[in-house]
Amino acid sequence: MKRIQRVAVLIISCLYLTINAQADHHGDYVIHDFKKQQLTPVYWSEGGAIGDFNNDGDMDVVVGPDIYLGPNFDRRTGFRHEYYPAVAPTRRSHRDFSYYSNDNFFSWPYDFDGDGWLDIMVAGLPNTPAYWYENPGKPFGGRSPDIPVHWEKHFVHSNVKNEAPDLIDIDGDGFPELLTAYDEHYGYAKANPVSPRLPWTFYPISTHDEIIHHYTHGMGLGDIDGDGRVDYLTGEGWYRQPVSLDPASDWEFHPHAFLDREINTVFCCLTGGGTMWAYDVNGDGLNDVLTSIDSHGWGLSWYEQIRQYGDSGEMITFKEHRILSRTEENTDNPYGVQFSQLHDIDLVDIDGDGLLDILTGKTWRAHDFGDPGSRQDPVIYWFKLTRQKNGDVEYIPYKIDDTAGIGRQLRSGDINGDGHPDFVVGNKLGAFVFIQEPRKVSRKEWKAAQPVRLKNFK
Repeated sequence: MKRIQRVAVLIISCLYLTINAQADHHGDYVIHDFKKQQLTPVYWSEGGAIGDFNNDGDMDVVVGPDIYLGPNFDRRTGFRHEYYPAVAPTRRSHRDFSYYSNDNFFSWPYDFDGDGWLDIMVAGLPNTPAYWYENPGKPFGGRSPDIPVHWEKHFVHSNVKNEAPDLIDIDGDGFPELLTAYDEHYGYAKANPVSPRLPWTFYPISTHDEIIHHYTHGMGLGDIDGDGRVDYLTGEGWYRQPVSLDPASDWEFHPHAFLDREINTVFCCLTGGGTMWAYDVNGDGLNDVLTSIDSHGWGLSWYEQIRQYGDSGEMITFKEHRILSRTEENTDNPYGVQFSQLHDIDLVDIDGDGLLDILTGKTWRAHDFGDPGSRQDPVIYWFKLTRQKNGDVEYIPYKIDDTAGIGRQLRSGDINGDGHPDFVVGNKLGAFVFIQEPRKVSRKEWKAAQPVRLKNFK
């Protein structure tokens, strides 16, 4: 594998951006600022993750082949440690205009061998293998050694399909599975019961005919029917998890067009968002579905779950509520916000009000400049969930940043241990952490920070 010289200097951009102002439950007026730190300007990955990899009690981040030691990410004391050989981004073929981090799109920390040290699973460009790297279980910190300590590599699965894989406990046994598609079927890869170091086994969730390309977008998990078991979400509908996960048991399919596969004529039949979520948006006790509509185009929606009853019994259906429009023209957002290429969304309670908000942004140069709106600023937003007394819901947009953007994977967590969610970004602009720093302000400053609704917006 070709090695390239890496930038050894931490570039720190401390941008204090007002992204939200609210009166908290104590009656104080609070503005939530974020400090942005650029860890590297080099493109290593399309995402990143958070975890304490050296067991020092502080959270670190992993982006591509490197672990960046927290919580301060200070280059003066040493902070970057390579855990597998770095591979330069390349083109998939001579016809490509874009370069991709083919070996690393997604990272997931988990202690796979149960030794008390976080390991890291990695998946690259869709239709390439997944591996997990075993933490050697020795403390490390400060400046990295002249010869990097590379972690032992274990094969997981040969072809990870769909552009929204995830590592999550599907069957409720306490050990996560790899949410993916394979051989034209949705399903999951499960660790070998003898040892997680052995190749994992793929279990399809259905046996009926499906057509799933490795670049198909949109996938997720969540309990739709309220039976306590997670169901499988796709752009075409949802699959009900059976009582028994016998390999011969089909997950019952319930069709609903959450995503229009043909809305993007360039990527016809593959179109969709990133991670799909099930969450009770309006507080009626039923889990709704949230998803971006086109990772390489426009759109962000939540689908309200509606229960209907008839002669055939109970039926679950959904009503779409658009947060961002499906075309370049804004016809749905009362605050005038519209941007494209929402390749992933995360649900996280940014402001501590008990409701999960939407964190998302523009995937910078996902297909170079070939996607609609690709020359817009690489913004990051969060959308505050507000529930009205009449049962209505509104998502209020707050801009976090307009120079970093996101990649294909967006994950949040409390990096500095202050109880407030932060997040990590990996993309073609490099790697970033955003640390939340809320502060109390006057009512005047609070009001000035509020987003302004468009006049006469219908």
